Amino acid sequence: MTESSENPSPLPPRTRVACKACHARRVKCDAAGDGQPCWHCRTRNTTCELIESRRGKYTRPNAKERRVARRLREARKASTDVVQPSPDIALNTPNSSISSPNAPQTQDEDPTVTFQQTNPSQQTQTQANVRSYCLGDSNSLSYIIEMICSPRGGVAEPVKVHYPIPASIADRAVLPNRPQVEVTSLQDALIMPPRNISDRLISAFLNIMHPAFPVLNRRAFAEQYRLGQASPLLLQAVFLIAVTLCDDNLIQDAGFTDRATARKTFYLRAKTLYDVDHETDRSSIASALSLMGFWWNGPDDQKDSWYWLGCATTFAQSINMHRSRPELSPETRSLWRRIWWSIYSRDRHTAACLGRPCRIRDEDCDVELLTEEDLRFDECYDDELIPAQKDYHISYFIEMSNLAVILGDIVIGEFSPRRPALECYKAENLVERLEQWQSRLPECLKKMPPDETLGASFWASNLQMAYQNYYILLFRPKVIENLSPEEAERDVRARMAADSITRMAEDMLASGTIRYGQMHLVPAVFGALSIHTIVICRKDPIRRQLAGNKSRQCILALSELAKPWPVGLWIMRFFVNLFRRLTGQDSATASGTIVNVTSRIGNSDVESRGNQPNDNMPAPSRDEPTMPATVNNRAQPRDQQTVDFMPQVTDPMGYDSFWAGCLDNSIDVDLLLQHGLGPLLPAPFGVAPPDTLGL
Repeated sequence: MTESSENPSPLPPRTRVACKACHARRVKCDAAGDGQPCWHCRTRNTTCELIESRRGKYTRPNAKERRVARRLREARKASTDVVQPSPDIALNTPNSSISSPNAPQTQDEDPTVTFQQTNPSQQTQTQANVRSYCLGDSNSLSYIIEMICSPRGGVAEPVKVHYPIPASIADRAVLPNRPQVEVTSLQDALIMPPRNISDRLISAFLNIMHPAFPVLNRRAFAEQYRLGQASPLLLQAVFLIAVTLCDDNLIQDAGFTDRATARKTFYLRAKTLYDVDHETDRSSIASALSLMGFWWNGPDDQKDSWYWLGCATTFAQSINMHRSRPELSPETRSLWRRIWWSIYSRDRHTAACLGRPCRIRDEDCDVELLTEEDLRFDECYDDELIPAQKDYHISYFIEMSNLAVILGDIVIGEFSPRRPALECYKAENLVERLEQWQSRLPECLKKMPPDETLGASFWASNLQMAYQNYYILLFRPKVIENLSPEEAERDVRARMAADSITRMAEDMLASGTIRYGQMHLVPAVFGALSIHTIVICRKDPIRRQLAGNKSRQCILALSELAKPWPVGLWIMRFFVNLFRRLTGQDSATASGTIVNVTSRIGNSDVESRGNQPNDNMPAPSRDEPTMPATVNNRAQPRDQQTVDFMPQVTDPMGYDSFWAGCLDNSIDVDLLLQHGLGPLLPAPFGVAPPDTLGL
């Protein structure tokens, strides 16, 4: 605005108070200057009534109070904003993202896997709003996704795969009836089961878990337990493992409706005692933390196996368990070695399973390797609570610890983003070390015919499946087709390892012992399944058919392993959903079953087999660990398979029933057997377009 120098016009004074009508309409009011009524009220013939101005009539907050009030408003807004994640799993990689060619999805759709291309702003928003679970390169799931879904045409490259977890999976990651146990008070955390129940729980722990992870001084523990002086923290951790692996009858006798509730109850008790620093004995704390490292409740659980294993590692290092301690008494020194090597083995296996870095660096440790004396100092044959320790128990723990050292070098040499260029990390050197380890293995831990006890054959299978899985990590193929001679040789070794794992899993299924297998069997079986999947994606019809049969056994083995280890069901469900999305299988009638199954098992056959008593089951004795009664209710995959030329019974509900079970967390093993686990892999195996790889 420019002013005239000859006749300047002064600006009108600012109106101090407006009338109510002008104030409501947010227009200029001249009532204070020209008097009432104002121009707007005169024009509209309305009552002109001045508002009561609060200007200068209230105490203004100072700057600090305004900042506090603003932060409170922002905090309330952040707490009330509810973000609804996408119902799909978005896979974001630095190098690739493709879109699924299948049908659109809705909010109520079951958890599936999609691959979306997003711009940086959308990706930032997604990462900020969605819970996530990171699986690294050594994880079999990320390997399968990279091999099958990569736009590079089935070529695996070292990438970091990050999985946002949608509400459809995060909210029901384990079971639909996932127990919501309230926070445990200290008084409740000190509650112990009745003596007869706790005796059975401790016996189950010492029979099934302690040979693999001997973190207790059994003689001292039994004496303190009999006197009522055992560590409450250690007892609750032992009970946590016991209810994970014991039979269903013991769960019910302990007063729990299901295994998940029992696990959550004892976990919260142990966690509460640890949080309040109830225990002061360092050995008991380290032992309890190592056992709590087997806890897993869901993919988005912050305090999962990885968390508690980190707590165990940090605490053990804080008291110098990783160092040579000649000044300790022989008994304490041996116990600490056992605890340390238990934590070390779990660190290596968990890192390889999840694709995460090993926490323990060999360069920082000079603790001695295990000897037989370290596992014999606490033998006690007079107490009925403690089972007899066999030579294969001792050899298993020693050899598994030695094998874990090689596994750590495999994880570093094959999957570290900045792997050191050292001789010990080269594949040739690692293979030589594995072969030397196998050649020095005691006879009691070499492959032998399976039996129906938790004897030498059971522990040998646990050890050999881990050993074969290491070959898969070393040699799994980087491309699907057009392999070079060197790649073809690696492919053969990976397939041989996968076949060996599948055969051992089938033997354990037939003997009914896989239900009590150690946790590392889950990634081993899943690793074998990933290799079979790669073979199915190829064009050789014979090998595809064979790989389909082997995959059915792996799926069945995972369903059995998921009973004690719920992470197995979560992994299997992701794999199943991925395969369903990739193959576009929305119904059996629309596009056929994923596998052309040539044999079915009728209900009557399954029921008659399930109801038959096992007269050949050996009576338990002190020489062999007692197996829970549920072993009799086992699956017999070899005995229940019919010949291929038998007529195929068409069952349109077989596909949908199985997928519904996978997606609703309610897999029925009897249903899997009845339908032959057929609808799992691509078919028909005969003619497939060259560009589809049979998918």
